[in-house]
Amino acid sequence: MGDNMKRSLSIKSIALFESIRPFTTLLGLGGAYLGGIIAGASPFSIPLLLAMVVVGLATAGSMPYNDFFDHEIDKISHPKRPIPSKRITANEALYFSYVLFGLALVISFFINYICFGIVLMSIGLLYVYEVFMKNQGFAGNVLVAFMGAISFTFGGAAVGKPFASIILSLIAFFLFTGREILKDVEDVKGDLLSRVTLPMRIGEKNAAIVGAVALIIAIILTPFPYILGQLKIGYLIFISIVDFICLYAIIETLKDLRNTTKTVSLLRIASAVGIVAIIIGAIL
Repeated sequence: MGDNMKRSLSIKSIALFESIRPFTTLLGLGGAYLGGIIAGASPFSIPLLLAMVVVGLATAGSMPYNDFFDHEIDKISHPKRPIPSKRITANEALYFSYVLFGLALVISFFINYICFGIVLMSIGLLYVYEVFMKNQGFAGNVLVAFMGAISFTFGGAAVGKPFASIILSLIAFFLFTGREILKDVEDVKGDLLSRVTLPMRIGEKNAAIVGAVALIIAIILTPFPYILGQLKIGYLIFISIVDFICLYAIIETLKDLRNTTKTVSLLRIASAVGIVAIIIGAIL
């Protein structure tokens, strides 16, 4: 194998890895694990560990799948991503997502039928979103948030208790809904090429207010895992950091819409801190 070919394979491998958004994929994987722990699973439960792998694969697959449909928009909004930067082709990203989805489906079948059904439904919903609902503004945001939040419920389903972690899924759902809406506010110029998002329908300021309302609902829900006795006091202490980040993001966004790039990044950090809060709450 020549040096040029090795270099080309190395560039493509790095680009494919980048395309799965490792940070987001790890959040989904962690959500599944914690959902199972809250449902009463042992830390090394085989079905729960398999659920983590499945959620990791499905989340990873959804990212290049989304990039395939957004590669024209990303030339403006995210030019450094793997496809617009020409490190991989759109078809390579699509085929890579098919492989990851296929592995997720096969492994989920060996957990239980509920998990297999959730994965099948999630992939179907992702297709519906990309092909039919991406231009539907708020409905598209809600669908994306649902697919991200269901990882907690999936972890519970893997150990036979799909509703045990529903409150965590609700918190994540509203947090992700707010983040997705603010992300559309951030991307409004690039989206003008081929999408009709919520900011385009009702105005950027009004969309930011809707996103803020979703984040406020998430904040209101955050104490409930402690109130319901699912998590200990350590959770309540650390989840207050998430609440503070969300409140700061709301204030900064409504003060100046140009701050959305910063606030969307802050909300990603809030998601990670939320995972840490749940881990600490399960221990302390």
